Amino acid sequence: MSMDLDLLRRVRKELHASPELSGSEEETANRVIHLLKELKPDELITNIGGEGIVARFNAIAEVKKTVLFRAELDAIAVNEETDLSYRSGKNGVMHGCGHDGHMAILLGFAREIGKNRPRKTEVWIMFQPAEETGEGAERMLKDPKFEKVNADEAFALHNLPGFPVNQVVVKEDVFAAASTGVEVKFKGKSSHAAYPEQGVNPASYIAELILFADQEFDEFRSLSSINKIVTTYTQLGERAFGISPGEGNVGFTIRSSSDEELEGAVNKLKSKVQQLQKTFEGKISVDLVEPFSATVNHSEGVKAVVDAAEKSGLEWQKAEAPFPWSEDFGEFRKKFSITLFGLGTGEEHPPLHSEKYDFNDELISAGVKMFINLVE
Repeated sequence: MSMDLDLLRRVRKELHASPELSGSEEETANRVIHLLKELKPDELITNIGGEGIVARFNAIAEVKKTVLFRAELDAIAVNEETDLSYRSGKNGVMHGCGHDGHMAILLGFAREIGKNRPRKTEVWIMFQPAEETGEGAERMLKDPKFEKVNADEAFALHNLPGFPVNQVVVKEDVFAAASTGVEVKFKGKSSHAAYPEQGVNPASYIAELILFADQEFDEFRSLSSINKIVTTYTQLGERAFGISPGEGNVGFTIRSSSDEELEGAVNKLKSKVQQLQKTFEGKISVDLVEPFSATVNHSEGVKAVVDAAEKSGLEWQKAEAPFPWSEDFGEFRKKFSITLFGLGTGEEHPPLHSEKYDFNDELISAGVKMFINLVE
């Protein structure tokens, strides 16, 4: 294997300098498509569920299995604060989760597969949009163009700050938490602050709901260290002391190691809202925002990752508990057996979503080797 690491590092830095938010990854997708076309895949399908891309590479003999590998296209809404020569060229947008590096790894893998086709394994390469918002996987799954994409196993990796460089991290069953935002909107009636009785001010209802979320979910939290409900924002009126506000919003994030436990917590919060509605003289609405399914790994896939790590000469370890963040890859479990694994970025590396974050290019070679050994 003669990997062109200089090319892959250059591609990664070009992607880093031109980040795009979820749902707006057109330029990124076009870069990826251009690079994939050079590899002459047997099939290339674009614009799946937005900017989603898949490429198929046939085996050279009778196909015994089909394997899919995924990377993400999107960046995050954080202003980069580094002095890198290739720092983000867009204010308020950066590749702070390492998706630029994940794309470079998958493109490097595609280059190797394109040059040396597997003997009996058909390979699909997938670039997913809108991972950060939890919308991209579902959109791809619902797109008729995605129906022809089938695989016995689907794999993805995520870089993990806080772990030794190139250490492979595996976890059977739940790898990353299920989560959702819950936005509750109150619409009452504003009035002069001297005559609050003439309006409908939601302040006390918002306060009651916040206290409920803080005090009445002990059983939910006790089920797992991952299970959390957090008040993330509140909004009520303006800085105007002569007005009693008539509208207000409150947002929560709920996380769980189980889709079922998450649903139960959401329903409990909704039931409280229904109770409040009985006495609130305005209207209350509830919306789920950026829901993520739990990422539940296939046991055989985890074994394959461990074998691939050993073939690649990489250290590996089992995570003791699911990671509390969420990953849209979990949604693909509706169609494939999935396995997500981690690749250590460095124990002192800036955390994901930090304004100081930059992908560690040392991971590119290890990531490509892992994917190759998951095919063989």
